[in-house]
Amino acid sequence: MKAFIFKNRNFWICCAIIAAVYLLDSLLFFSQLYLMYDFFSSKTISAVSTGWAYLAQGVGLVLFMFLYKIRRHLSAHRGFQVVLFLTEVPVIILSILVPDGVLLMFMIIILNIIIGLHTGFTFTLAAAHVPVSHLGLCYGLAYAVGAFGTWLISAINGGVMTSYRIIFVDSVLISLIVVFILMYKDAFIIEQEEETDGTDTASSKPELLLDAAKGRKILILLCIVIAIMAPISSIGTNNNLYVEYCLKLDLLAQRSFYAVGLIAAGLIFDKNRLIGGVCTIVSLIYPIVLIMIYQERGLVTLVIGLSYVILGFFAVYRAASFMTLAAESRRLRLAPLGLAVSRICEAVAVLAIIETGCDELVSVIIVSVLFIPLVILFFLMVKEQYTPSETSTEVPRELSAEERRAAFAGMYGLTRREEEIAMFLSEGRSNGEIAETLQLSENTVRFHVSNILKKTGMKDRNEVSRAYRQ
Repeated sequence: MKAFIFKNRNFWICCAIIAAVYLLDSLLFFSQLYLMYDFFSSKTISAVSTGWAYLAQGVGLVLFMFLYKIRRHLSAHRGFQVVLFLTEVPVIILSILVPDGVLLMFMIIILNIIIGLHTGFTFTLAAAHVPVSHLGLCYGLAYAVGAFGTWLISAINGGVMTSYRIIFVDSVLISLIVVFILMYKDAFIIEQEEETDGTDTASSKPELLLDAAKGRKILILLCIVIAIMAPISSIGTNNNLYVEYCLKLDLLAQRSFYAVGLIAAGLIFDKNRLIGGVCTIVSLIYPIVLIMIYQERGLVTLVIGLSYVILGFFAVYRAASFMTLAAESRRLRLAPLGLAVSRICEAVAVLAIIETGCDELVSVIIVSVLFIPLVILFFLMVKEQYTPSETSTEVPRELSAEERRAAFAGMYGLTRREEEIAMFLSEGRSNGEIAETLQLSENTVRFHVSNILKKTGMKDRNEVSRAYRQ
């Protein structure tokens, strides 16, 4: 069962796309950050880079979810996403080659809205095609490539971020992303497995959302938890930046530790979501310690590196939690919601701190206060998530087959049609019998069976049948 991930084409395609997107976004972030030093004060740079830029990303993510709801065939269409990526090229060129502060500021906002739109697409893609049991690893691995790749490129050539050479690097990355999207046509079909009115959830949803009301409650609690975690993480990151600035430490070199934490967090989240959530809460405390010991240069360098390792937990938790929820509930538009909530709350926190002029001691006090409702709400969410609903004992016995069917589909990221055919395979039916039952051609059935084998990494239909019945 564990070996299938190495054979799962969609897993690696989604990893490659998300990795390339995050590497591109990270390069753009630091490139524009360094360019702003020619025009603005450090206060303005902080407000723009982690305030208004994050807010613009949040707007882009919300816009994607809105478009997906009303025009899903447009927002999830490969051509639309290709156009968005190609639109970034002139924006990058103007940012680098036109020495104007106002234009640079405008380009930063536009670019981050576009980043939000295509990030929403990649999250939805992962929720649709990556097995639920490996969403954390997919995201953590891909994000790690982006973090480490940014450091590696800057280490090879320190001046590349603010020179015309970054245009070439970004253009190559955009070209690779476009090629991936256009080459793997079948892998980028996002079927619309949407919840309709909540009246038929018991027969088609896995255990998390068997009860629609319970599912909505968990969703609301998770949004609130992420909304509280975001400013705590943002304040901790700002404390990191403050210490690094005071001691003139290499920001990009420190962020290379981030890659290690992201992969570790992805593995832990996939192994046990509850432990992943607890680790996330604990990790948010750690960067605050920096402000107490920043005078000790030798010690603080190590502490900052370790803090970036464990800060990977929040990045994975906010993304993988909602992608998992989207996949299990079949409401794919929910996949980017966690990052959207996080980006908006982080932006509000940063702008509020800058405007009010809060010092480091006040920020530590704010974090301490926020931890109280965070811990309470987190464990309320866990209790709700892992406590059987009151109606669960009333579910008819025959629905256990449906629960098994939905759980199998969720584990391997099967589409609705593949889920139906997997069920028939477990009953030992031939392709002809399945075709007759579903009123499909045998060629179509063979195509879906082939996809099931690819996604599960199993060698034949008999192995699928045995795994289904377990």
